[in-house]
Amino acid sequence: MDNNQRGCLGEYLFATECIKRNYQVSFPLLDSSVYDCIVDIGDQLIKVQVKSTNKTPLPNRSSVHCVLHNSKSNYTIDKIDYFAVWVDYFNGFFIFKNEGEMQSIRLSLTGKNSKFFNNFAFD
Repeated sequence: MDNNQRGCLGEYLFATECIKRNYQVSFPLLDSSVYDCIVDIGDQLIKVQVKSTNKTPLPNRSSVHCVLHNSKSNYTIDKIDYFAVWVDYFNGFFIFKNEGEMQSIRLSLTGKNSKFFNNFAFD
């Protein structure tokens, strides 16, 4: 699977999980949108950037490093509300608020970011 296919799969997996939780999901018609989808959680519309990775932890580590920004993207807090990162190794999403300054994040099931694992409560 190439990176484009992995990205599309991540977006559809995220939307499916949202629908299972009774959220409405909308996708932009153009792929030039800065967000990948909008999630209607009832009292709020949330702009979400979905990332996915097939990386595995380095030896003697329990976390996976995920890059959130690149030279082409500008995920400011006015454009993106949340990130949803699919990690193949953990078979799930890490969902966390965009703080506006994050370039990358380390994700694991035991570290400080474990609270974001499959946290579809958007809090």
